Amino acid sequence: MTLRDFTPADEPEVLRLFADCDDWFQAATGHPSGPGDVQGLFYALPEGAAFEQKHLLVAEAEGMIGFVDLVVDHPEPGHASIGFFLVPKDLRRWGIGSEMVRALRERFPAVTRVQVGLSDFKPGIEFLRTMGFVLNGQRAVLELAPRSDGR
Repeated sequence: MTLRDFTPADEPEVLRLFADCDDWFQAATGHPSGPGDVQGLFYALPEGAAFEQKHLLVAEAEGMIGFVDLVVDHPEPGHASIGFFLVPKDLRRWGIGSEMVRALRERFPAVTRVQVGLSDFKPGIEFLRTMGFVLNGQRAVLELAPRSDGR
C-alpha cells in the first residue's frame, strides 16, 4: 500500500469511494456524499489552520483503497486533526485502516497527538478504539509516543 498526495486526476475515483462510504456520510453529516464534496475539502479548514497544513491523501494498492483528510500542526505543533479517514465498505476489517495509520506515522513522524471528531458511526468508533484512541465527548484523541529511531 502507498499513501500519496491527492491529485485532480483522482477526483472521479475519490467520488466513487465517497459514494461507497455513504454509511459514514449519513452518520457524520446526515446526508449522502455529493459531487461537490471533494472540492469542498480544499476549503474546509478547522479554525486557526492554514491551507499549507492541509493534506489530502490517497491510499492505493491495485486501485484506490482509502482517503485521508489531515491537518498537521493543528491545533498546535505536533498535533494533527483528521477530518476524513475512509475505507470502502467491502475492504473494511482487512487491516487497511491500520496500514494507513502506519503510513501516516511514517510520513508525519513529528505528530504525537491525533484528534478526530466523532459521529454516530459505530464501525469508525470501533476502529478508533482498536487503534488506542480515547473517546471524550465529541472527540477521540490518540497520544503517540515520540519516535525513538532518531526520525
